[in-house]
Amino acid sequence: MDSYFNTNLRVLIEQHTVDAICEEATGLPPKSCVEALADELGIRWKNIDLTVEERSSRPDKGDGDQIQDLDLFEHREKKWVVRISDAVKGSGLLICGMCHAFTIAEKLRGLFDVTVHVYDPRRIYYWEGRPTVPARHK
Repeated sequence: MDSYFNTNLRVLIEQHTVDAICEEATGLPPKSCVEALADELGIRWKNIDLTVEERSSRPDKGDGDQIQDLDLFEHREKKWVVRISDAVKGSGLLICGMCHAFTIAEKLRGLFDVTVHVYDPRRIYYWEGRPTVPARHK
């Protein structure tokens, strides 16, 4: 995990007394770096995204010029709201792609007090020479 991202997550978890971390994690390695951090801190973690099977039953009708079919985008986020509501008891942290940050925040506002933090996308894509936090093996 990128050390800056790790530090930011730890600060947010402490500041907001997070009891659950939800992540858009379908297609990530079997244990994402965020799930590993949740395990280390003893916090519930949940993949709130559609499974591969759920996603294949509702194919993306995007035509190549679109990032994604908006009906699928909306369907995914509605499922996320249900799954987040089930996972979070007091305070949660949602890790998702930046294109979801404001649309999912709007959907969650009726259920939770919401604060949006955006991780600098330059840090997501330009890894060369940056310090990382090694994976922990138990």
